Amino acid sequence: MNLSASHPVAFWLFIPLAFAVCHVIIKYRKLARILSEKNEVSHGHFLSNRMEHCFWFRTIFRFLCAVMIILAGAGISWGTDTIPVQKNGKAVSFVFDISYSMEAHDAPGGISRLNAAAIYAKGLIEHFKGTKVSVVIAKGDGTVAIPLTDDYNCVEALMDNLSPKLMSAEGTSLGKGIKAAVSSFPEQSSEASYILLFTDCEETDNTLQSSLAESARYGIPVIVVGFGSERESEILTGDGQTRVKTALRTTEIERIIRAVKNSGNISSCDYIDASEMGSATKILKILSAASGGTTVTYEVQGKKRHKMFIILAIVFFIASVLLGELDIKGGRNRMLSTMAATTCLFIFTGCTPRFDDGVKILQGKLDWGKGNYQNATADFLQAANNAKLRGDEFVYQYSVYGIGSTYLMQGENDAALSKFNLVYEDAPDQIKFAILYNSGIIAHRSGDYETAANFFRQSLFIDGTSTDAKINLELSLREESSHSNESAREIMPVSENKEDQTLENALYSIIKEGEQQQWKSQQKDSERTSQDY
Repeated sequence: MNLSASHPVAFWLFIPLAFAVCHVIIKYRKLARILSEKNEVSHGHFLSNRMEHCFWFRTIFRFLCAVMIILAGAGISWGTDTIPVQKNGKAVSFVFDISYSMEAHDAPGGISRLNAAAIYAKGLIEHFKGTKVSVVIAKGDGTVAIPLTDDYNCVEALMDNLSPKLMSAEGTSLGKGIKAAVSSFPEQSSEASYILLFTDCEETDNTLQSSLAESARYGIPVIVVGFGSERESEILTGDGQTRVKTALRTTEIERIIRAVKNSGNISSCDYIDASEMGSATKILKILSAASGGTTVTYEVQGKKRHKMFIILAIVFFIASVLLGELDIKGGRNRMLSTMAATTCLFIFTGCTPRFDDGVKILQGKLDWGKGNYQNATADFLQAANNAKLRGDEFVYQYSVYGIGSTYLMQGENDAALSKFNLVYEDAPDQIKFAILYNSGIIAHRSGDYETAANFFRQSLFIDGTSTDAKINLELSLREESSHSNESAREIMPVSENKEDQTLENALYSIIKEGEQQQWKSQQKDSERTSQDY
């Protein structure tokens, strides 16, 4: 059932809730005893019983209301939802199987499978433009050798030196290679991610299927590219003495891929034999879906149930008022009828499609505020798609603006502008102001201070009280007049919090240097067992 809680810390609230209930019950007992002793309750036993019933109704239903609120806050979810996520651009992770079985010389031209994979990958890179690439090497473990980069020379230099000696871990774990590739992509990225696995499909730990399913849940498609011949060849294992049979295991990898697709994953995987005519064209066609614009990938996420708990909380609160507070002489049946009518009225008027989309937009704004841009994009995209089908222009415009704002926070300026332009003409003044203001931010970042000043000036025509727009207009005019970038200031959107790219690049350099030292030390001869192939 996949029961989970995204904020389990909320369960600690049950402790003070239990103490509060105990305190209320103790206070009621004391009050009832005092009233009984002083005989201050008129009509005696009848009203005493009625007071007790009202107390228990009120206490129980308000306790249940509090429980529902806590469960809603804990983010309880069960079941799964397939969530569309809009992406702009693409990033590719190359996963190279560098196990000893890839040393078999049965690739076209009599070269080894590993050399054939390197040549094949370099041919693909020649057709990449503006695509970030990472490289993962997989053997008995998976390691990110090169983090995402657009330095293709660095990537090709590594491909020229692929060897089983780059890793000391024994065996072949393609699954760990896939997991390392998934970790090479940023958690919050506006780019569509793809994984290319170059292998002969031999593995020793049988983790590939579960890793492919996990990658699909993240919305990351995997293309498995097979190298070698299905006719078995002999190779030496890691110990340098034992010989084993190895071949391209096409049947096994096709079985695994069918199992992953049958499990209901939309963003799943494909298998392509590298020796087939036009195989590279097929791969480039799949990757080109994210080129030059936006694409939609699908992530499998837990189905959130907070809305159900909120509705139940409101129902229980209404019940506590009707049964524990109001003195309705018509009896319990009339009170129950009133409660049912009120509940139905709330459900049928509140749970409209527009109300649901409003909840989605609110969730997107909360995710945006927390920096969870990937979930924010998914929320806004769902609301936009629903509103477009209903013809609800206002909700559609607000949702598309939300997508553009999320792209802006991720530095995807062109993608943000394309979303703003979709809704600007017919948008209400509130959204128009925000679009003009953020367009001024983008223009200022690119150094076009004249255009930035025009955007801020137009935004002030809509809302002349905006202090931020006035300050940014003044800064843009100063930059325009000085024609100097030395004193340029970067204007940041409200609540923006981006990491220093210089620090990130420095960390990547340190990682690369450390990996190079590790490879040099691992190239020394060492004993290996016959299981290392």
